Amino acid sequence: MTHTIKSWRLSVTWSDGRTEGLAAHLPEYLAEELQAYFLELEQCRAECDEIEEGYNWGEDKEVAA
Repeated sequence: MTHTIKSWRLSVTWSDGRTEGLAAHLPEYLAEELQAYFLELEQCRAECDEIEEGYNWGEDKEVAA
């Protein structure tokens, strides 16, 4: 079974605590780069599944600006 990315989120949290979703407002070039990256992730997971190595799930971490 091939697994595909079903959804993703991109947001920022402002210093006043408000959160803003950015995915709907991405520049076209950045959206294209993300789609290419997601394809690479899907291919990596498929390869790991084939050799029964197990996919290395990355932890979601907050990155300070």
